[in-house]
Amino acid sequence: MNIHTHHVGEGINILDVGEGKAWVEKEKRRELVEGQNVFYSVGVHPMKLNELGESVFVGIEDTVRIKKVIAIGECGLDRRSPICMKTQEEILEVQVRLAEELCKPLIIHCVKAYSELIAVRKRTKSSVPWIVHGYNNNERILRQLLDCEFYISVGAALSDSRSNAFQLLRMIPAERLFLENDDKEVEISVIYETASAILGVDVETMKEITGNNYNKVFRK
Repeated sequence: MNIHTHHVGEGINILDVGEGKAWVEKEKRRELVEGQNVFYSVGVHPMKLNELGESVFVGIEDTVRIKKVIAIGECGLDRRSPICMKTQEEILEVQVRLAEELCKPLIIHCVKAYSELIAVRKRTKSSVPWIVHGYNNNERILRQLLDCEFYISVGAALSDSRSNAFQLLRMIPAERLFLENDDKEVEISVIYETASAILGVDVETMKEITGNNYNKVFRK
């Protein structure tokens, strides 16, 4: 189970194909050829807002309705973006409304804007699961996210024993945990082995944990 990736690998993968329907069609063809069990996430990344301009939602509303698109994202807030936070929040809220309408979870990208992210979740009274991907922040923020019922996905940062992800992995409840490799050149199997070693469980148990969470969040 790879909750967020830009690669196709073994097992169930939720492949981020950005905001374009053409990407979904292309990946569907690859899936047929390679025999991969791939689902898709589609959304507007906050760092792409400047280049997308007025066409920010072109194709999105149709694409997210494709059956194999099972999540909306990655979307979210990023303080590095040249787009002001107010506009980022408005665009995120549009995607939250789509997620609510279609009952699809959100895969969240967040950089230095966690208080705003939590505020958006509370303001929208969203009922679908929100998964913060690639978490590698501090304990205080992790506790705030868990208190607001976010799911937490961690990835390649686990390989660095000095990272927040490594130090805080044991604090993430098993029922809220996912693993991913994002765009990193590391196999998801390596991330599972690393997480298993940190938590003191075998890899099969780790797969069962994330598999159960997947079934719950995506109602499989």
